[in-house]
Amino acid sequence: MNILTILLRIEWLKAAKRRIFWVAIGAFGLFTVIRAVIGIYMASTIPDVDFTLPERWPDILGAVSGFGPLFTAILMILLFAPEFSWRTARQNIIDGLSKEQFFTGKVILLAGLVLLFMAVAVLVGVSSTMFSPGESGSAIFRPNDLSYMGGIALGMLIYGSFGLVLSTYLRSSGSALGVLFLYIIVEGIIPLLTLRIGSRTLRDAMEFLPFKVVENLGDNLAYYPAELLEMNPMRPELDLVPLGSPDIGIHVIVALAYIVVLLGLSLLNLRKRDL
Repeated sequence: MNILTILLRIEWLKAAKRRIFWVAIGAFGLFTVIRAVIGIYMASTIPDVDFTLPERWPDILGAVSGFGPLFTAILMILLFAPEFSWRTARQNIIDGLSKEQFFTGKVILLAGLVLLFMAVAVLVGVSSTMFSPGESGSAIFRPNDLSYMGGIALGMLIYGSFGLVLSTYLRSSGSALGVLFLYIIVEGIIPLLTLRIGSRTLRDAMEFLPFKVVENLGDNLAYYPAELLEMNPMRPELDLVPLGSPDIGIHVIVALAYIVVLLGLSLLNLRKRDL
């Protein structure tokens, strides 16, 4: 049997036995369904409002971009960190896996969580249109929708990689979750502090903090310029500054760099420390 297949089977068996895995998937699906139900209700009660695909993918995927990355990090921590205290990590090595293969299994787990969350969102989106009064178009996905999904998936990979590196270094789900939430708070405060500094270069650099990159990758206006053009003419009337959209190409490169660095740090730690 191929080693990747073996690792996939091992990670699936571990995850499937954990109640938190099914609770997290259920909660994620519930939040996505709630967003879809609201859209269907509005389409049924408000004239000129529909809930059909592919037009409503920005709404459905917007919910995923909001809480999907955090779900990925939390679930990654809760599934991986306890393996050190439960000695399942050590047992996998005793049973014949190398540390590199054990790490590869965790990368497979991370990729699997991202694919699973995206699959749940797509399933909810496609299923919800069956209850919508409008008729969907001939194509389920547009190129913009697929790009948006890719951006969200990258965001989940960044959060998940962050959860992986915290689990590897701290080896405690409680400590890892604490540091995760603390970092989220600190990263949110840093840009506010830089507002008092006149350096525009420094403020621009804040756009490339890890979780800010995730936020920008999940900004639907970056993938649907027509919506941006529709919203901006009304903003001056409300004394609001016109909205802009991030350069997704640069953010994709930065996101990939973050993922490689975080995964690399995890692998180095696993190699150096005893399990």
